[in-house]
Amino acid sequence: MTPEFVPVSAARSRCVVAGAVVVLCGAVFVTPILGGVDSGAQARKNCRLSRAELAALPSWLRPRRATVLVDSVLLGGVPALRARRQCWRLRVYGRPALMIRFAASELRQRSARVARLVVVGLGYNSLWERGRRRYGVWSRRFDREARNLLRTLRRLGARQVVWVTLREPTPRTVPPQARGELGRYSWYFPYVNERLRRLDRRRDDLVLADWAKASNRRGVTYDSIHLNPQGAALMAKTIWGTVSREARRQTKPAAPVRS
Repeated sequence: MTPEFVPVSAARSRCVVAGAVVVLCGAVFVTPILGGVDSGAQARKNCRLSRAELAALPSWLRPRRATVLVDSVLLGGVPALRARRQCWRLRVYGRPALMIRFAASELRQRSARVARLVVVGLGYNSLWERGRRRYGVWSRRFDREARNLLRTLRRLGARQVVWVTLREPTPRTVPPQARGELGRYSWYFPYVNERLRRLDRRRDDLVLADWAKASNRRGVTYDSIHLNPQGAALMAKTIWGTVSREARRQTKPAAPVRS
């Protein structure tokens, strides 16, 4: 039976064992939203764009809406994502331990429309063998499932996808109590990032938010991969920075890009 694909507000945490790898689940770490937040008429005024500004933006950016696909890692960064772009409407789908192939099949079953911009935070829960054993078999499977997800998103309305790369934790960058996790699953995260970079080179509707690079430091997770408040803020900055750079790259030169 295929598990229900629901917005994260209704999702419950659970763990799944698939094949030779225990897929990840973790507590949802909710980041508090702090700081100056405009309200009422001032907020609406700050969110307005002129016709010239809108016309200059890529079509996928103009509505200022995004669909976000999450497992337990990006799920912890959603409040920070919202806080950093208060003029945007974000719809979040997923749950802890969500695998790419389930995300694709459940979206197809729902026939739910997605925003023109989709942020994908999936890949931690995928199947591999240590030491690159049968790497060709597993990489082909990963590529097929990732392409299938992108095709599904395209059919449902997506025109630009930002895929967040996986953190590659090391003993230096994780809390001491989390070092035992490194031998259990982080060994295959570089494999996933290899496939995502290859996929990115072959598509013009995909760009990577390089969380692997941004998170190569201490103090951003409470275990090996799940975000603490500092990590959530940094991930939000990484994702929105990627969106802004890609928008500038695609923007007509007539008007500057405003978030």
